[in-house]
Amino acid sequence: MKKYILTLAAFIFLINSCKTDDLELSNGSGISSETFPKTLAELQQTMNGTYSPLQSQGLYGRYLFYMYDYMGDDAQTQRGTPDLLDFINYTFTASNNDIFLYWKNAYNGISRANFILDHQDNINLLEESVASQELKDKFIGEAKFLRAFYYFLLVERFGDIPLYTTAEVSPNGQSKSPKEDVYALIVSDLTDAAEKLRTKSTEEPGRATKGSANALLGKFYLYRKDYAMAKTAFDKVINSGEFSLTPDYFDNYKTETENNSESIFEVRFTYQGGNPWAYVDWGGQDNGFTETSFRSAEYGGLGGFHNNDPSQELLDEFEAGDPRFSASFFTAGDSYGIGGANTVTAAQLGSVNAFWRKYQKTYGQDNSDLNGLSDINHRVLRYADVLLMAAEVENELGNIATAVSLMNQVRDRVNMPNYGTAAMDATFPVTTKAEVFAALVHERRVELAGEQSRFPDLMRWGMIEDVLGSKFDPSKHYLLPIPQKEFDTNLSLSSADQNPGY
Repeated sequence: MKKYILTLAAFIFLINSCKTDDLELSNGSGISSETFPKTLAELQQTMNGTYSPLQSQGLYGRYLFYMYDYMGDDAQTQRGTPDLLDFINYTFTASNNDIFLYWKNAYNGISRANFILDHQDNINLLEESVASQELKDKFIGEAKFLRAFYYFLLVERFGDIPLYTTAEVSPNGQSKSPKEDVYALIVSDLTDAAEKLRTKSTEEPGRATKGSANALLGKFYLYRKDYAMAKTAFDKVINSGEFSLTPDYFDNYKTETENNSESIFEVRFTYQGGNPWAYVDWGGQDNGFTETSFRSAEYGGLGGFHNNDPSQELLDEFEAGDPRFSASFFTAGDSYGIGGANTVTAAQLGSVNAFWRKYQKTYGQDNSDLNGLSDINHRVLRYADVLLMAAEVENELGNIATAVSLMNQVRDRVNMPNYGTAAMDATFPVTTKAEVFAALVHERRVELAGEQSRFPDLMRWGMIEDVLGSKFDPSKHYLLPIPQKEFDTNLSLSSADQNPGY
């Protein structure tokens, strides 16, 4: 199955369980806190529900893309709702509903992971005939990976946040914890997950693996500038032999090549017939889990909403002849649709020079039934990104030759000239640490265009103020505002807990 399915009753139970300190709820699911899990199927079902918030509109179903792309310099727009335009203009406040959905959906995922982790003892008591110890460990590892993943999304954008380590929540809510406490939990969870999870080759597609945990742990350490620990984590991914670059770069953005050799962790979407715009509002808690992604519709210039276009600065970053350009964008004269039956026109482009091609169903499949939506899995962690992050680490540790070699692996896949050759020395020499870093900034931008990497890169490199200019206020914009709705419902927070400037 391409999408994990959880029954409505089980969803309602999990939702309710994160709203009260009394987990003995009467519900139609048959799930009891005291006896959970009674069966392997019950455990599997609940674990599947812990992945589901990733598909929510606040995260990879819709608005996360805007938040990350608009707040960097890789996107422009001629349209969009006020809440979306707040991101590109840096005019967002605590009342922005898209920020609230990001916050709420991430915490929903944390609550579901906590519910499973609250019952580790019960899980381990399952008979071996029902579940082997390896399988029990695997489920616990998945819950820890997902909890760390959701917390990583939150702490990077909000700083100090409420830290929940159990699904039992006081009616008064939870006060903020220092971000260092959140960091410690992320490290602990990912370290344990890397021990318990299966390898990619032995796990079913779409689930977290050892590679997923080590890749995210390496990314976390890189963001903290702990280069030695980041190297250890990335080396485990690289030396595992579990991952390789796909021969075709565009294989990372198609339905037919999901869960390929390059994919380390992806959020899964599917279309199973019927109205793709019909989604279920699970008791108002999740704002519409959908089996399809809105990314294609929101970013689509060919039949979509056309709310996000690549910036001219991004287009200009690509070297002549780089095949990643045509894989990333549609420009005038390009063919699209089944058999390339249609051609992009200047009239369609209007005042911009390109539309996004990545994650668009218009690349060559029949998407008429989807009405602009997409069932393409979103690759959140992929091997090329790990190679480039590892290159950054090696450069920071003074291993310039190794850093250049890692970057060249990424370029070899698309048959671009290697760094360190005469063909590249004029534009991107790589003889010093500073030069290698400049090449890396370029390589990450073109390799990961439209993949929500540029904005966090600019933030952690300390480049965002220079790149964005006056619209970025360093006194407040390194963090998002904690949503006003959180203050309205969490009695343990006061106005003094709001992030500076909001």
